[in-house]
Amino acid sequence: MKPLDTLIAGLNSALWLNLFALLALVMPATARPLPRVASFGLCADQMVLMLADRAQIASVSDQASGPLSAFAARARGIPVNRGSAEEVIAAGAKVLIYSDSLGKRSADALAGFGVTVISLPFANGWVEVDAMTRLVARALDQTARGEALVADMHRRLARLRPAEPRRDWPTVVYYRPDGGGAGAGTFVDASLTTAGFRNLQAEWGPPLWSGVPVEQVVRHPPDLFAVSYFDTSRNALSVLRRNPVLWGHARTRPVLDVPGRYWNCGSPLLVDAVAHLARQRTRLMRRRGAAE
Repeated sequence: MKPLDTLIAGLNSALWLNLFALLALVMPATARPLPRVASFGLCADQMVLMLADRAQIASVSDQASGPLSAFAARARGIPVNRGSAEEVIAAGAKVLIYSDSLGKRSADALAGFGVTVISLPFANGWVEVDAMTRLVARALDQTARGEALVADMHRRLARLRPAEPRRDWPTVVYYRPDGGGAGAGTFVDASLTTAGFRNLQAEWGPPLWSGVPVEQVVRHPPDLFAVSYFDTSRNALSVLRRNPVLWGHARTRPVLDVPGRYWNCGSPLLVDAVAHLARQRTRLMRRRGAAE
């Protein structure tokens, strides 16, 4: 081969090597298929519908398209399961995430067929929501989506937090239609506090989900009441009307109604509850300022 031909051949080889190297950088490696997932229970359904590709969802529970589901429209058309091992296996799921009770026999049967079974942990604060979201995202091979969801939630929360000192925050007592409330250690308290309300049950007790004694509310009425799940209960206001003295205070104060789909579980959806509460708080503070 002539020297010129040798030089050209060498250049061609170098160009081809560089081209292959460039293609290796810009072209993604062959992606492994995403694991098929089934969910059972509203909280599990919500997390799967938030994080999974629709094509990887094998089935959800019937609650996914119910009135308390924030993703009811997205869930339509996805097969429904009743939490049985047979349904999950037949649907081809490799992961089951559940938040409602699942029998030990079903869990053992699923494990025997190589299905990863994950009980969705409770999340009653923002750190727990972060951890739970990342747990589900890893199980679905959707880590990047999980991180993006967590980051977006915290960006929104940072914008919603109040500027006023805590002593100036309006006080609130929260009721569910069954008479229960939300004290310290609940995601409702975390949401109320983040939105700039002093949750009196968190200050007085009891903690968690039992209700604050009516006598305490009557002796020290809050600036307003918060209620929820009234969008799915016809007789919702009866929780405040049962006690005439309590109703006497409630009907002369603002009553904030938070749609139940925003906080039926501790999840990134709580930021929507905080946004709803923050809007109501802004209106309340404006009225208070105008009255002064």
